[in-house]
Amino acid sequence: MEPDDYFTDEDFEVLARRVKNESDRKIFQQVFDSKTLDAIQSLALKGTFEAVEHVISTGKEAHVFIAEDAGGKKRAVKIFMKETSLFRKMAGYIEGDRRFESIKKDKRGLILAWTKKEYKNLTIANAAGLPVPLPLGFKENVLVMEFIGEGDKPAPKLRETTPERKQLVEYRNQIAEFIAKLYLAGLVHADLSEYNILVQKGKMVVIDFGQALLLSHPRAKEYFERDVKNMANYFTKAGMETKYADFYAQVKARKEELEKEANQ
Repeated sequence: MEPDDYFTDEDFEVLARRVKNESDRKIFQQVFDSKTLDAIQSLALKGTFEAVEHVISTGKEAHVFIAEDAGGKKRAVKIFMKETSLFRKMAGYIEGDRRFESIKKDKRGLILAWTKKEYKNLTIANAAGLPVPLPLGFKENVLVMEFIGEGDKPAPKLRETTPERKQLVEYRNQIAEFIAKLYLAGLVHADLSEYNILVQKGKMVVIDFGQALLLSHPRAKEYFERDVKNMANYFTKAGMETKYADFYAQVKARKEELEKEANQ
């Protein structure tokens, strides 16, 4: 951290008020700075949440916490790491996106753009009626979203489940629908896999949209095809053989059906 990023006595008071769990406060002190805490405070004062309750996932890119608003509704607070080792990877998804042509190419600039990018992409997906978390606000490197889960327990990732064949058929239809609708909304997820799909009551909810691309991005076609391939591979590994060409044809057919419906 830079010298002006160290926590002050006032910061520690805010930390105690906004992060309930003592062990999570220690995590926060170790990996985040005063600007992140300022963002937490600002978003809390806007009513997106009242206090962070505990961490639900950690990673090289971000930590995700469960939080609660003044009315008792659960929220997910995703805080991107300013010292992540994934800057080069992030830059590859941001460069070529006309929405972020003017951003600074330093570490802080990339993280701020990434946070804003995930918020904007989730907003587009929500407007299209797609099963993704509702974005509620962002500031600096902090993104607040709808919490997907029951009580304090987040919904499991697809990779953590063992669906039967009948479920796999339904899941494949849901994913084909998702990819087709997202494309028609002007986006490609660009990192779709069983690792960023949640399963809640038999329905899939797709997460992690920081890398999602506009169709105008020069690598959109490449990543679209990779998404289709990743999911075809997942269904094959899960016990329902799915060839890339067949799943691609299913997605394409559903996209054409949706376009026809929209034009009637």
